[in-house]
Amino acid sequence: MIDFLPKYKYIGAETVKLILKKICLIFAFYPMPMRCRKYILNLAGVKFSDISSRVDIGSNVLFDRVYPEKITIGKNVCIAANCVLLTHYVDPSSPSPPFHYKHGEIVIEDGCFIGANSIICNAVTIGSNSIVGAGSIVTKSIPPNETWAGNPAHKIGARGLR
Repeated sequence: MIDFLPKYKYIGAETVKLILKKICLIFAFYPMPMRCRKYILNLAGVKFSDISSRVDIGSNVLFDRVYPEKITIGKNVCIAANCVLLTHYVDPSSPSPPFHYKHGEIVIEDGCFIGANSIICNAVTIGSNSIVGAGSIVTKSIPPNETWAGNPAHKIGARGLR
């Protein structure tokens, strides 16, 4: 007798968790209230310093699908629409092809604002109360209380807090 069905192995709990995380990351990309998105992303592995605090994440924000657990978001953060947060990147010292990838952590501290269409790549920390201007590409860490913008992002000025 010819067996047409493939032999499936037992799917472990870790595999099921990984599949559910990927589904949550895809689901979080779809339209929904800004404050609801953080709960879906938390299930996907994105870390929040305080899940009950106000965190607004706009529509079409793409979180790294390879290492979402390496993204940490603080309290009272706003990430505007169409932003991209990437924790893995090509190692520039690797021969081409094949390319070798590095990965690091993205930390967005308390009180930050990330402008629309910004890209955060490499392993960076955005300091507390900092602003990233719309359309910026962040490749270096940003100190607290500063405003950065541009491609690549550079310091525009200190943020005057009252």
